[in-house]
Amino acid sequence: MTTLDEQLRAQTEAGVVEAGAREKRRKMVRSVAHSSAMEGMPLGQDMRTMLDAYADGTMTTAEIQARLEAKYRR
Repeated sequence: MTTLDEQLRAQTEAGVVEAGAREKRRKMVRSVAHSSAMEGMPLGQDMRTMLDAYADGTMTTAEIQARLEAKYRR
């Protein structure tokens, strides 16, 4: 029974840590979008999509960098 309790506690902790990381990434994305808009250069839809994927944890910064390099090297 203790093993089950430990597993549940570990899963709960992992969920809390992931939620905190996701919120931190979401705040960074909002900050980038706000700064860009304040400078008169709002983010395009493709960049917003990539940053939303980053905030959700489905895309890494390395993947975003690779996509941007591929896009602008044409």
